[in-house]
Amino acid sequence: MQFSDWHKASTWQERSALLGRCALLLAIAALPVHGPLVPIPLALGIVLLLPQVLAFGSVKDKGLLLLPVVFYLLHVLGMAWTTDVAFGLFDLEVKLSLLLVPLLAAGMRSAVGRDMLRSAMTALSVGLLVAMVISAWTASTCYSEHGWKECFTQSYLSTLVHPSYMAWFACWALFYWGSELVTGKVTGLWMRSACILFLVLLIVYVVMLASKSGLIGLAIVLFLLVTASLRIVPKQRRWLLIPSLVILLGVPGSMFSRVLSVRVNEAIQAIERLLGKDSSYLAAESSSDERLVAWSCSVHCMAMSPWGAGTGDIKHALLACYQEKGATAAIQHKLNSHSQVLQSGVALGWPGLLLVCAMMVAPLVIGIRRKDPFIAIFALLYIINGAIESVLEVQAGVVFFILFFVLLICRSPEPAANTEQRP
Repeated sequence: MQFSDWHKASTWQERSALLGRCALLLAIAALPVHGPLVPIPLALGIVLLLPQVLAFGSVKDKGLLLLPVVFYLLHVLGMAWTTDVAFGLFDLEVKLSLLLVPLLAAGMRSAVGRDMLRSAMTALSVGLLVAMVISAWTASTCYSEHGWKECFTQSYLSTLVHPSYMAWFACWALFYWGSELVTGKVTGLWMRSACILFLVLLIVYVVMLASKSGLIGLAIVLFLLVTASLRIVPKQRRWLLIPSLVILLGVPGSMFSRVLSVRVNEAIQAIERLLGKDSSYLAAESSSDERLVAWSCSVHCMAMSPWGAGTGDIKHALLACYQEKGATAAIQHKLNSHSQVLQSGVALGWPGLLLVCAMMVAPLVIGIRRKDPFIAIFALLYIINGAIESVLEVQAGVVFFILFFVLLICRSPEPAANTEQRP
């Protein structure tokens, strides 16, 4: 998207759609900064895109795009056997953005929409930079008051947005700009230098956040970027690549090695206690122990109710299981399933579980089939985070997923047609 696109728009509908896309860019920029900033530009973008909604009929991949809509409608159906109507309505409100798929796809269907990924990633990157500045300020304030090194990690570092979501956003931005840099699509010395500096900041930030899902995503993204770089970087410069990356990861890693080792050991010990049938993990308050409790109770709830507890009754089903197991920490924190797959399974049974899996796997298959690395990696990061976080139960996850899901599918090129010439 460029400002010159305004002059190219010949009708008021096209100009309204252009303004709507600009409003959505503001919503994307607000995502990493603070959740309450998102609804206003998102609502404005919806209103401005409304004249385009009928164009959804000419959009390709409607079956794939409508998966989130079906997922939402299944939650509406789940209200039929819900007793906690208030919580069910709240859940539907959180997921309401899933219904915007036809409108968003129609608004992005023009030629301008194909250039919107760069604009959307620029907006997200600006938001990440602002968030990192805020994080550095709050962490410094915390350190000046308490003198804790932990002030520069985890939720201390990211107070306005959950660290796992910040790491998810950062890993996605890292892959996008890293790919653009490696393939030579970032031109000019100043722009390339700024891009490299931004990538360095993202890597350090994800390490400092110490989110387990973020570190897994970072490892995958860096492996892919380094592999791609080795094919392109001249041989005389390749020897600099790996040592530079080791130093880049090693400096923040060594500074916060205690925090990182504690996080890793927590996960290992939680699994060992579970496999060894040591029930002490039920009362432990580490994130790994609590997650294992939530997962085991989620599986138990699905076994007891294959059609689900209902949209609004999922928390009651999980709390009943926590009480039965004596999981005091899980009861105190009122944990959800900590996995979108299991969360949907507990609420809506096997139909919900299979549908959310389809929303994960289908874009990955499409990305691989079309050789579109952006769709494939976006889907892979969504799978990683959705496997260990209930990402569609909060506004940050729903809006981030749906905006980039629609944008990537709408811009993805079709498989190359057979262009063999006939005599």
